Formats: sequence, structure tokens, C-alpha cells
Amino acid sequence: MAFPASHDAPTDVLWRLNNEYRKRLNQAQTYLDLLEQLLMIQSGDQGAEIFEALQLARQELVILSEEHRDWRHHYYYDSLETRRMVHDSRAVNKALARFSRMRSQHEQRLFEVYNVLTQLPRPDTRMTRVPNGDLWVMTQYALNDLIVFGDYASKLGVLN
Repeated sequence: MAFPASHDAPTDVLWRLNNEYRKRLNQAQTYLDLLEQLLMIQSGDQGAEIFEALQLARQELVILSEEHRDWRHHYYYDSLETRRMVHDSRAVNKALARFSRMRSQHEQRLFEVYNVLTQLPRPDTRMTRVPNGDLWVMTQYALNDLIVFGDYASKLGVLN
């Protein structure tokens, strides 16, 4: 990831990338957790294949979140004690470059998780329906939002 082509300061871009990525990771994890809980309540022991896939997806997202946390601890924060974001241009450049590499690796793994879930037999919509939509679809959208995170970075003017 090179420096942004937009007018935003590099530190602002770094801050936005970190926060948006963390938000999307958390959203996908939350939806997967809720979906698994909802299906366990609704279907009991039926759908073992779906439960296994959801657990694997959740485990993968936990790993990705831990990798993101490690990136923050090593590149985003000036120090763990203060938890202040780096501001030195060299440190910001390094953080942006490392974020780009991490996100690129995550993208492929997220795509694999997404594909596994989309190839599963879809649970009955009556089991996945919640007041604000269909949790099955919402989970797929949340994973897709992570996969296409590069579009968000492009809108910020960050060059991959």
C-alpha cells in the first residue's frame, strides 16, 4: 500500500483503515455467533454440516482478528503502554504497508470461508429470520464487506 492519492493526511487514512476493518471484522463475528446460536435453538441437532462450517468460519475470524490485533500492537500503536497511534511518516508508511499485506492475506482466507458458507444447503428462512432481516444473508454480506475491503481503501485514495 503506497501513500494515499487523496487529500487526507496519511495518519487519518491509517486511522480510518484500522477502525473500518476492525468494525467489519467485529460485525462478521457477531453475525456468525448469532447465526450459530439461532440455528442451535431452532434446529437442535439437525444441520451438523452447517454447525461445523459456522464453527470453522468463526475460528477463522477469531484468527484474523488476532492477526489484526497483532498488527495494531506492532505497527499501529506507538507503544502498547500509551496505545497512541503512530504519527511519524516512516512509521505510518510501514503500518500502511503491513496492513496492506495483512489484508491481502485475509482476503483470500475470507473468500474461502465465504465460499464454504455459500455452498452449504441454506437453512429454512423461518429459522434465520430476525426482526431486521435474514441472518443467513446478513452474515454473507458481512463476510463480503470484508472481502471487498479494498474498495473502501481505494475510496480513501490508498493505492494497493
